[in-house]
Amino acid sequence: MRRSSEEVDPASRTSSTAAQRSASRGDRVARQHQDGLAPLVVILAVLVGSSVAYLRTHDFYFWDDSAAAFLPTWYAVGQELWSGTWPTMRPDFWMGGNWAAEAQFGLWNPVNLVMMMAVAKLPDLAVSAFIVKAFWQVMLAMGGYLLAREYGANPWPAAAVAVALPFAGFTLYFDASMWIAGLIATVWTAWFWWAARRVLNGRLNPFIGFIFGYLLITNGNPYGALSAVIVLMGLALEALLHRQFRALWKLVLMGGLVGCTALVAYLPLLLTAEVGWRTAKGIVNDGDLAINSLMLMGTSTSTMLPDLFVWRVYGSSVPVAYSAWFLLPILPWLNWSASRTKARQMAGLWWVLGVYLVLALGPSQIWMFRWPVRLLEYVWLASFVIVAVVWSQGVRTDAWKLRAAGSVVIAFAGALIAFLMAHDVAERHLVGLIVQVALIGVMIVFALKAERLLPGLFIAGTLATLVLQIIWMPYSTDGTLWQFRLPSSAAAAADYRGRVQGPLLQVAQIDVTATQVREEAGGWLLFGSMPGAFGVESTTSYTGLGFDVFAGALCISYAGATCPEAFNVAFGALPDAGGARFVDATKMNTVLVENRLVPGVAQFEPPPGWRLAETNEWVAVFVRDSPLPWPDSRLSVADGVSVAAASSSDTSEILRVSTGSSGGSLTFARLAWPGYTATVNGEETPIITNSAGLLRVDLPAELSDAVVSIEFTAPGYGVAVPVLLMAILAAAAQGLVVARGAKPRRAAADD
Repeated sequence: MRRSSEEVDPASRTSSTAAQRSASRGDRVARQHQDGLAPLVVILAVLVGSSVAYLRTHDFYFWDDSAAAFLPTWYAVGQELWSGTWPTMRPDFWMGGNWAAEAQFGLWNPVNLVMMMAVAKLPDLAVSAFIVKAFWQVMLAMGGYLLAREYGANPWPAAAVAVALPFAGFTLYFDASMWIAGLIATVWTAWFWWAARRVLNGRLNPFIGFIFGYLLITNGNPYGALSAVIVLMGLALEALLHRQFRALWKLVLMGGLVGCTALVAYLPLLLTAEVGWRTAKGIVNDGDLAINSLMLMGTSTSTMLPDLFVWRVYGSSVPVAYSAWFLLPILPWLNWSASRTKARQMAGLWWVLGVYLVLALGPSQIWMFRWPVRLLEYVWLASFVIVAVVWSQGVRTDAWKLRAAGSVVIAFAGALIAFLMAHDVAERHLVGLIVQVALIGVMIVFALKAERLLPGLFIAGTLATLVLQIIWMPYSTDGTLWQFRLPSSAAAAADYRGRVQGPLLQVAQIDVTATQVREEAGGWLLFGSMPGAFGVESTTSYTGLGFDVFAGALCISYAGATCPEAFNVAFGALPDAGGARFVDATKMNTVLVENRLVPGVAQFEPPPGWRLAETNEWVAVFVRDSPLPWPDSRLSVADGVSVAAASSSDTSEILRVSTGSSGGSLTFARLAWPGYTATVNGEETPIITNSAGLLRVDLPAELSDAVVSIEFTAPGYGVAVPVLLMAILAAAAQGLVVARGAKPRRAAADD
């Protein structure tokens, strides 16, 4: 009997099936190879880019707030952790010592704590800054890579956009160089977004998603908390569009538990804000660090210096609004029509992009959220992932001449915008345009002939553009970012301790010495929290929170700069501290004055107990001749009180006292932050803030050998810590329930 033409020989069928299986295995191996190689390329490329900036100037990652606040505070916190102490209050850092309320240091974030401990073991803070920030740049790139892959991007397009993320203008020149808490918030936003979406789609246990959300919130940057809300709303939109109602409830529960962790990070800040500067509310539109649509039109132009209003000046000497050289030129080549089939899948991406674009182009300040340029990082995160996802559908080459013209026109339009904003660097714009057009030309050839080479071109172009930017713009030269030029090594710390005996009151201005303190001032003048990191107690420290009364008394700024009148205040009397001089009430041993700020200071005759120890071209140094009482305590003035014993720690004071028929008062060399409580023989008594912001306790008459106890607990911890513990337990329970429910489903799938 003859076989029909439709019949297939069993041997042939077996051979064909084997071939298909072999091909399938080959494809799978190839995909696994790409999945392993692409992330490795991302990591290596980002490390190269990070090193380029550091090698150009070793202070690149040690600017402004990084030098004045983050690195020295990390170092000090790390030392405390190594000694077995978990610090929330350091009175010797004065305005910058309320670490729990500052929030931005992330004391409840375990990754931050490990980072601080690492910094405390490294001998140079500028080197520490580079190492730490290179790590976070890699983490940002990998977060972007995973997020793009989660939304369906192929490995190499995801890798190409991931490498560009850490080197976008604002990310590199602002957050990586100085506002590291903002960079870390963006990092954890990407990772949380990736994790939460996998939770929504049943590919990740919600407890893991909670952990990433916890890391995002407890980093202490409020923009991270905002991004968590916006991301969860975007994912909820995806769930609704896909009718994933049960999964949505799982996401909502996880998100609610993540929200509970915000209390421990931000409640101390909110409950302390009344004494500081962070009390602004409402909507303000003064244009400060606000971007506009014209800047976004030139975002792929590497030399554009946007005409921002940055605190004191218009303009910028660094490419703040730059994203990536390819972001706009690639748009005409993307297969947008094919992406319509992914509209619901990408809904969260479009939501996040739309919300952040509106906010970035909106008012300068909404409540405590200020400076819209900070939101560009989130705009780029969503934009780059969208590009990677659509690009993975393949580029379009029909009507290629029109598409090529569109890319070139985008480049020329960006160069024109850059020229109009900063025409004094026209040569730079021309070179940047030539390089970009050359890259676009290669992009066009690859799109037509070898599309698989495009990711490599994008990565190489990103690094080449970065090199040019760092050569031309190694740091801000317009005063918008402070180059404190602070010494950073252990040797410099030892030298400073040899020069200055703390506690120190420094009367100096940053704008006079910022570019000279290292080379010319001989290491006398330090700003921000660097004195504390170097082991010298000083009224000079960095604070984003402030303490209004103390700042007003010394006219001292967020980074420790003072006005000339602070010198008169230093040796003046405080009527509500028993008439003691300010330097006595604060237990200062040294008053260091910048000569330029107080002319003729070397001729000043100090009060009894003080002498002029040294004067030179830069400073006059007054030191105390005789020791102060109660050396083991921060008690500074006992008015009408006999003190038999006094001792203290960073967060407490314990005294044995007696008073006469008129009672008395105790003044302490510590600021009266909210969170302090005082008891006399176990009965609570009010805490008083004196005219210098110092903590004072008034005592009743006829006390005999009474025990006075003062304790500090970060305000809000009594509520926030139990809520945090319950949230962790609830998240673990949710994860356990989901894990148990997943086992039968996996078993059924295997059957």
